[in-house]
Amino acid sequence: MGPLGGSVGDTLAQALALLERGKDWEAEALLFTPQEGLLEAERLALLGFLKARRGNLGAYRALALEAARRAQTPLTLYHLGLALPPREGALALEEALRRAEDPRAQARLALALARTLRRLGRLREAMGSAALALKPRFLLLDEPTLGLDPVSRREFEGILLELKGEGWGILLTSHDLEGVERVSDRVAFLHRGEVLREGPTRALLQEWAGEGYRVRLLEPQAEALAGALGPGWLVEAPDRLFFLGPWEALRAHLPYLDGEVQEVSQGTPSLESLFLRLFGAPSQG
Repeated sequence: MGPLGGSVGDTLAQALALLERGKDWEAEALLFTPQEGLLEAERLALLGFLKARRGNLGAYRALALEAARRAQTPLTLYHLGLALPPREGALALEEALRRAEDPRAQARLALALARTLRRLGRLREAMGSAALALKPRFLLLDEPTLGLDPVSRREFEGILLELKGEGWGILLTSHDLEGVERVSDRVAFLHRGEVLREGPTRALLQEWAGEGYRVRLLEPQAEALAGALGPGWLVEAPDRLFFLGPWEALRAHLPYLDGEVQEVSQGTPSLESLFLRLFGAPSQG
C-alpha cells in the first residue's frame, strides 16, 4: 500500500519516496517504465505531478485526467483533485477520501480538501476537513482571516468558537484585533519580537483601561474631536469615540460635544484602539 492507500507497487513506492525527498530526476527515471492496470494509472498521475513541479500545469491536468480515466484510486483521485479547478477538484478529493483506508492517506487527502474548500469560500467544510486530518485537537493558525470578506470572517470566527466549545485548543496569530477580541480567551501582544503584555483578554482590557464610556457620534468626525478634546480619548471608528475615565470627568467634556452625541454607554475600549494608544501605531514599510 502506498502513502495514499492505493495499489502502489515497489517501483512506484520508490518513486514516491524520492519525490517526498525532492529527488525529482531520480523519481522520473523510475517512472519511465510502463506498468500494468492500476499501477499504470498511478504512474501517469505521478508523472503529471512531476510536470506540475516544473511549472507545466497543463500537462499535469492532462495526465491526471488520463490516470483517473484508467483507474480511480486514492492516488489518482488525489492528483486529479489538485490538477482540476477548485470546484471539480473538491469532488475528486472527496471521492478519494471516501476510498482511502490508510490513516496517513486520509490525513493528506483531508488537508488537500481543506485547502480546496477554502479557495471556494466553504470555510465551515474546510475546517471540518482539517479537523479530520488533525487528530490532536489543537489548531495553529497564522493570519487565518487574511483576505476574507467581512461575512466570511464572521463565519470563520463562528467555526473557531464552535471548536473552542468542543474543547479544541487554538493558537492564532493575527493583526485583526477586532476578531481576536471576539474569539480569544487570552492574548499576548508582540511588538518587534518582544511580548509587551499577556493575559486573559477581558482582564487586560480592564487593567489597561479601567472605567470608560463609548460615545457614538451623529457625524463621522471622531478623529477631529479626539484631537480637540485632548488626553483620555480613543478613536474606535469614524463615528465612535471611547473615553478612558470616570463619569464625572466625561460629564465635564460633554458641553464641548453639544449636538454631536447620539449615544453614550459604559464599557471597555476595543483591543485595537487601546493597543494603538498604549504602544503606538505600527511602523510602515
